[in-house]
Amino acid sequence: MQNTSLKVQNTYSFWKFIVFPFITFGIYPLVKFTTMSNDIMRCDGKTNCPYWVMALFLSAITLGIYPLIWWHNICSRIGALNPSNGFSAGTFWGWNVLGALIAVGPLVFLWKLCNAMNSIAEQQNSKEE
Repeated sequence: MQNTSLKVQNTYSFWKFIVFPFITFGIYPLVKFTTMSNDIMRCDGKTNCPYWVMALFLSAITLGIYPLIWWHNICSRIGALNPSNGFSAGTFWGWNVLGALIAVGPLVFLWKLCNAMNSIAEQQNSKEE
């Protein structure tokens, strides 16, 4: 069941994800990725573990395995919400995980993630008007 009473925030800026973590001592990504997971829950009606819980607690307990599962699921849901954006769990595994071998892969993943979330926000917000 979709809850469309709140608009999706269209505030996912690649450059802010690059600069603000240094200024906020790492708090900015915790807040924005938690907001992103809440936006996804609002769009598809499925629940998931909040990003901050995963990052601060479950990641250490599972020795880094749970974040891989969490990101796989989130990226799959983003792709399902707007298949035309070409984003999927494969984007996560290809650019963020394997792309780390070429150093710029995680940056490409972050750029694609921001664009996919902004396109979902535009799509969802236009449905509400």
